[in-house]
Amino acid sequence: MSSTIVLVADHQELHSPLSRRLEDQDHSVFVVKDIPEALLYLRDPACTAAVVVFNVAMRRQQDALTLSEICAMRPYLQVILMADKGKGGSGDAPVPHGNIRILQKPVNPQDLFQVIQDAVEAADLLLDKKHGAESAESVGENGDGGLPMFTTAFLMRVGMADVPVLLHGETGVGKEVMARKLCAFSPRAQKPFLKLNCAALPSELVESELFGYEKGAFTGAAIDKPGKFEIAQGGTILLDEIGDMDIRLQAKLLQVLQDGEVQPLGSRKTLKLNVRVLAATHRDLRRAIELGTFREDLYYRLNVVSIVIPPLRDRRDEIIPLAEKLLSRHLRPGVPEPVLSASFKDLMLQYEWPGNVRELENLMRRFLVYQNESMITGDLELAIGHAKLKSRPVLNPAPEVSESAPPPAATHVSSTISSMDHLAEVSRLAETKLLLDALEATHWNRRQAAVRLNLDYKAFLYKLQKLGIVEKREKTEVQPTAC
Repeated sequence: MSSTIVLVADHQELHSPLSRRLEDQDHSVFVVKDIPEALLYLRDPACTAAVVVFNVAMRRQQDALTLSEICAMRPYLQVILMADKGKGGSGDAPVPHGNIRILQKPVNPQDLFQVIQDAVEAADLLLDKKHGAESAESVGENGDGGLPMFTTAFLMRVGMADVPVLLHGETGVGKEVMARKLCAFSPRAQKPFLKLNCAALPSELVESELFGYEKGAFTGAAIDKPGKFEIAQGGTILLDEIGDMDIRLQAKLLQVLQDGEVQPLGSRKTLKLNVRVLAATHRDLRRAIELGTFREDLYYRLNVVSIVIPPLRDRRDEIIPLAEKLLSRHLRPGVPEPVLSASFKDLMLQYEWPGNVRELENLMRRFLVYQNESMITGDLELAIGHAKLKSRPVLNPAPEVSESAPPPAATHVSSTISSMDHLAEVSRLAETKLLLDALEATHWNRRQAAVRLNLDYKAFLYKLQKLGIVEKREKTEVQPTAC
């Protein structure tokens, strides 16, 4: 059986042959450089390590106590301490309690390999019965299905890397949960984790929320307010829906990421930053770069590691376990958990879940309210049938003359309506382009743009709202229309 082995060593390259040999036996090997990093990983609830090998001196008593606590929580965990000759532990700290094996240095590589293999077998015996239950519990953790398509090894490597990460995925797939998992595996796990939704606020508020402001910086700034970058000092910040950020604000964010410092609005001082930035979006940023609504240099600054979270319809094996987990999560205390019928499960597997995990959670909550499957399955059947109808190929048979065929006059009316619709669309695009040109010429100053077009300011705002270009500039991209 394959297992996860953590190897703690100062000189990692010396253990490369051992790591390769263990990996040849289908084991996963993590080589970490120091004890704090190893303990951080071992303390995480998602950790699946069976064996940990310490080839470093455990001199701090606090480290030994922490390891003892971990061994108490994970009775299957096997610990191997490589101690200097004449010492009973791996340093000056007392030997922690648990499944401990002490090897006196120097250690023959073959002997070390065999001891690790024996420890793996011992851990497997203790873990076999518990492993299935823990796997089931991990499904649905934090309402996201545990994101089981991403291994603990992957999460740990990306989390420990401490580099910017760009998360892609449809709305509701669990991008924020992935960000929190990466934070939990990072050295910043005990530091602040802050989130800002770039689509939920106007660009002016996003700027003040991110960078903060000083008293008197603008009307209404009655007190000094630190920004999220300053509050998250030493921790992690998630910029959700980064694809909706105003193009002008993107330039300032890029400057902050490049210089590692931020200047609050209305202030002359700059603050040095030590913040890890994660970003999430449901948009195609490469397409946004082509349209000019997202900066290419900012994209490459954020895209050090790119993670695409697949939609729920591509993870159908998770749907039922996740539904059952969400169902139990929202049960009131003392209420027995209802059983999902086979036909209900079959419908859930057929459905496409455009709202992903969030939609599945809402369905389970609705089921708990109704306590009646028939009131739920009807909606699912209707949605599934509608989806099948939409996906059915459109046939274009040769026209037939029949009693039910529309007369030529009706055809002419239909053609006229189509032409009028086309004319209205062309007019809308022309008006949109005119407004955009005025906004661009005035650097998006709406009052100046209204004056430039000789329009009343309120009328100008109404037109912006009507055409969908009030806050989100990308909505106003004029697409070429065939005439």
